[in-house]
Amino acid sequence: MKEEMNIMNMIVVNSYNEWDPLEEVIVGSVLGAGKMAFEPALSPFYPLNSEERSFHGAKVAEKEVMEAQEQLDNFAKVLENEGVIVRRPEVCDFCQPVKTPSFEVPFQNSSACPRDVLLVLGDEIIEAPMAQRARYFEYRAYRPLIKEYFRRGAKWTMAPKPTMSDELYTPNYSTENVYFDPVTHNSLTQFEPCFDAATFVRCGKDIFYQPDAVTNEFGAEWLQRHVGDRYRIHKMRFKDSHPEHLDTTLVPIRPGLVLTNPERPCLDGSIQLFKDNNWEVVDAPASIRSPLGYSPEVSNWISMNILLLDVDKVIVEEKEEEVIRFFEKYDYKVITCPFDKVYKFGGGFHCCSSDIRRRGKLESYFPTLD
Repeated sequence: MKEEMNIMNMIVVNSYNEWDPLEEVIVGSVLGAGKMAFEPALSPFYPLNSEERSFHGAKVAEKEVMEAQEQLDNFAKVLENEGVIVRRPEVCDFCQPVKTPSFEVPFQNSSACPRDVLLVLGDEIIEAPMAQRARYFEYRAYRPLIKEYFRRGAKWTMAPKPTMSDELYTPNYSTENVYFDPVTHNSLTQFEPCFDAATFVRCGKDIFYQPDAVTNEFGAEWLQRHVGDRYRIHKMRFKDSHPEHLDTTLVPIRPGLVLTNPERPCLDGSIQLFKDNNWEVVDAPASIRSPLGYSPEVSNWISMNILLLDVDKVIVEEKEEEVIRFFEKYDYKVITCPFDKVYKFGGGFHCCSSDIRRRGKLESYFPTLD
């Protein structure tokens, strides 16, 4: 046992699921944040002739930045108080324009959500081939950390960087006037592989995703070929006219227990895999924000975007009383934290962090597939 712990202490990057004991994490930052202009990847979120489609981007107000950064810093402190090593991205100016041979944008985004950019599978960090033009260079904020992890022994992969040319996007896409296929989301074409890391939910050997506004099947195919037989990539489909990421729809909270979104039922029967392997599938409790309706900046089910520190310890937004009671019912130690000022930057606790090291090993939690 002592020798095994010494080996684990030498591992720099190690994360296979969402619930093993968390030892090191990257927490995002909103310093230097911009508000992205309308671009083709945002088409699913705005009606075809809406004023938002003519928005040209802006610098985020300093007051909003500092309020959100204060909550992110507090989140980092809470994690440190729980014994977790916290790393932060480099501060970048996201209010600078970007121009490539295929596109140009007047403003970028922020480094609030490392979960979107970095997919950690075991001892490997994969930089995601994201589909939003304003996020093309977002990886730069994490490069100093990634180079450090690489030098210390981690694997580092940059997925094929998409050109993000017009061919990647369905012209004039809108959920209002384009037939919505309940099996394949079609705002992105299959021109080149794209995905956000947060589209994928990790359960050891099995990784789940659904095609969405930032992830196409080409991207999932690239990932499956890259990881080979070590992992199994499963496509799922939920009722959601503008899906983006899976961590407010399907949230495994420990082996044998998974939260689902009651407003987004599974359409293709793929949730049966969990039931066939004796997982309890439970509807998430309603968020205090659920009645507010859909927001293009963040899901109204952001309450599901929690961060697990262990199989019995979780961080939940301080105002989400129903969510807090739910986890207490399942014998979790609940740590509350204010985070409402961060939401407008695109994410909750899960999105605004990226696991670097959890104490655990690769396992299969779906024996029917073995």
